Amino acid sequence: MTVTPPATVWAEVRLPGFHHWPAAPEHRSYLRARHRHQFHIRVSVRVAHDDRDTEFHDLGDAIRAWWGPAARECGAASCEALARSLAAHLTGLGLRLDEVAVSEDGEAGATIRLLKEDQE
Repeated sequence: MTVTPPATVWAEVRLPGFHHWPAAPEHRSYLRARHRHQFHIRVSVRVAHDDRDTEFHDLGDAIRAWWGPAARECGAASCEALARSLAAHLTGLGLRLDEVAVSEDGEAGATIRLLKEDQE
């Protein structure tokens, strides 16, 4: 018997945005002020077959549409909060997500992993 391992496809986009961390500790107080990042957003989606079950260019377009056409004002949203918001949006479009990662300038960030049963 041949076992076919599950597959995912992914898209990564880089988008400008602003946020701040009002509760930053004193030694990171500079993060309380609004500041800009190039947010790196990577989404991987589970696919059922090898013939573009989900087209990754379309996935990138869906991420960009959620973000908006210009630098996004994210308020006090963390990378974790942005990842969860995007995951909810993409799940609502019917995508079977595996992971959503959001980083600040590709240097540090957060990843959320979604279980199959969380999306049924």
